[in-house]
Amino acid sequence: MNVTYRKPTIDEVFKIYQHYVRVIASMQEMGIDQWDDLYPNSAVIAADIEAGDLIVGEEDGKLICTFAVNTECEEDYDACPWQYPSEPYVVVHRLAVNPKYRRQGVAKNAMEFVENNAKEKGIRTIRLDTFCGNPVGAALYESLGFKVIGFAHWRKGKFQIMEKII
Repeated sequence: MNVTYRKPTIDEVFKIYQHYVRVIASMQEMGIDQWDDLYPNSAVIAADIEAGDLIVGEEDGKLICTFAVNTECEEDYDACPWQYPSEPYVVVHRLAVNPKYRRQGVAKNAMEFVENNAKEKGIRTIRLDTFCGNPVGAALYESLGFKVIGFAHWRKGKFQIMEKII
């Protein structure tokens, strides 16, 4: 795949929201009840864009994945036994792959993009969380070297909090 990554503009909120709607429907068909019409919503997407955190991955002009990267995390992250608690880190949020492109290495490629950008900025760790009812996400992150270091219970259930040293 020849994926290009860029930051979207605010006028792309609806297109990106529709991408998440398709991803949510596909996840629910697979029995993964991680997201719904409450989250992620268009306000979350717009806030990500305005903060400069949202990234879209495209191939031949087609939206194939989205994710946000920043240093913001839920309060539950504070209680985790981070391996390098005082080192700079980034947090990945809402990685969503267009269902037509699943099992083609898109998510892995997106995470490699995050890792390479972090390394260029001198960042030593990547943090994220994944829904315990999403075995696909958990397997992906584990295969990429992420380790479970804690758990959180949010509106949709139990989530693994994960970290990778780079």
